[in-house]
Amino acid sequence: MESGKVIRELREERFLRPTDIERMSRAIADTRGNSDFYVPHSTLADIEFGAVPSIHKLFSLAVCLRVPLEELMLAYGIDSGEVTAFAPTPGSKPVELQSIGTKEPSFRFRLNFDRAVDFAETTLLTMQPEDLALLPPALQGRVEFTRFRYAVIGFKDTSMSTVLPPGSLVEVDINENRVEFFNWRTLQERPVYLVWHPEGHSCCWCQLDAKELLAVPHPQSNYPIRRFKMPGEATVVGRVVNAWIPFTLAARRS
Repeated sequence: MESGKVIRELREERFLRPTDIERMSRAIADTRGNSDFYVPHSTLADIEFGAVPSIHKLFSLAVCLRVPLEELMLAYGIDSGEVTAFAPTPGSKPVELQSIGTKEPSFRFRLNFDRAVDFAETTLLTMQPEDLALLPPALQGRVEFTRFRYAVIGFKDTSMSTVLPPGSLVEVDINENRVEFFNWRTLQERPVYLVWHPEGHSCCWCQLDAKELLAVPHPQSNYPIRRFKMPGEATVVGRVVNAWIPFTLAARRS
């Protein structure tokens, strides 16, 4: 199993939200006096998508997930018990590396492989095969994992009305995660962002008001404008650059 999926399923198996990881890792960082131990939501998302964490962040994840650090390192192909096998003795010849069996982390067999994704709410897709299968075939061959993320607008999420109706698939450019200001002429021209917040993910228009991020819904949706203190309460994942709207809804709009 890929390392990112191990981390994500361990977190979900323990009913931990990204905000829980943020809060606990912040306490570790404060206690140790080292911000390297802090795991913000954006970093956690990257780790769960396959990025390799630093040793400090891996330590915090081990604490938060209640897994021995040595066990968690196995998810990244590192067995601390093999250190002595590669350590040369004084006066010995250079070590000749040999193929050795790789241990499997014991916690892998406790993971929930039958986890089902609930698309009632807007969901940020992982880059796992089961999620990639949801992408249009033409898109699957050009996915750039280092730049784009994909999300499905929840079937109960009508916050963007006809701009991004429920069931839409959106492509998010994570390099464009700063709120832009310009004179847009229509609602369709106004940049839409994917935002993470304590309740999950939302696509919305964004405004910055002092140290607050305003998540602005479509005026026809009757959803309220939400305010999040920045930084900490919300993260702009990126800007929506493409969208695939369900056929029946697209036909209804034409």
